[in-house]
Amino acid sequence: MNSEIYQRVMDDYARQRDSNASEEARRREEIEEKHPALAKLCHDRHRLILDGIENMLRGKGPTGEDLEKRMRDYNARIREALAAAGYPEDYLEPVYRCEKCRDTGYTGEKIREMCSCLKAALARAGDSAPWTESFETFDETFYPEIPLEDLPKYTQRAYMREIRNTCEAFADKYPGSGRINLLLHGKSGLGKTYLLRCVASRLMDRGIGVKYVTAFRMLDDLRQDYFRPEGVTETYLNTDFLIIDDLGIEPMFDSITVEMILNVLNERMLRSKGTAVSTNLNRTELQKRYTERFISRMLSPATCLDLTFRGTDLRLRGSGKA
Repeated sequence: MNSEIYQRVMDDYARQRDSNASEEARRREEIEEKHPALAKLCHDRHRLILDGIENMLRGKGPTGEDLEKRMRDYNARIREALAAAGYPEDYLEPVYRCEKCRDTGYTGEKIREMCSCLKAALARAGDSAPWTESFETFDETFYPEIPLEDLPKYTQRAYMREIRNTCEAFADKYPGSGRINLLLHGKSGLGKTYLLRCVASRLMDRGIGVKYVTAFRMLDDLRQDYFRPEGVTETYLNTDFLIIDDLGIEPMFDSITVEMILNVLNERMLRSKGTAVSTNLNRTELQKRYTERFISRMLSPATCLDLTFRGTDLRLRGSGKA
């Protein structure tokens, strides 16, 4: 998710809430001016709420059930008065563009989820994800029920079920789990890219800014940034969560490739921002290609969740989960 686009959309939600409040105030003023008897009913209802709360805190006055019954009576009388005056029955109710999220962009109290209206707004703003993968669409039946050679107690399907659940827990807890980096490594065709996109989708649903890029594209951006006025490198440093797919396929330029990648990772760590990487290289190959500094910055056990993919290439079975 592009953080600037996300912020622009959320600013629009804030303006909508301000507009809602203004419209609610206008309606109340209209009723006060044109229908004083109806306005008195509304004032009496409001006073009932305040007095009821105060009395219950003091242990006297009407019970909660009594208060609820009186509130229902006031609400019915106000709706009837509004209809009689030619207004919709909900004319004095809170004004929302979206009833589900009440124009906040998110639903839920304990677990916040991105509302469908916010997803649509981001899509209209050009920030929809260019993929459909999610943890909900993950289909473990694509993985064969055959034992893994190096972990015979697991079938590939059971092993990948655990990998999928671990990635989902990471996405749900980020950044609160302590480990803010994620490494998915193993040979081609085992589903690393698919699960990276699942992580990206879940983070975006939670309102966390995500930049998803291949290592080849990132290196090209970083190299050309010297000639661009936009400051592309800052996007890589500032995005809430950076996902680098297929690390190891980018060309190696002497004294440039490794240093550029390390600078991005190091600066993101200093800013406490997470990074996920997928690669066909194992840890030994990563250290040889990117030096020990890469291992110490990106792959420290204290800050990185390291997941190894095992089994048979899914593309040989026609699943398309690369």
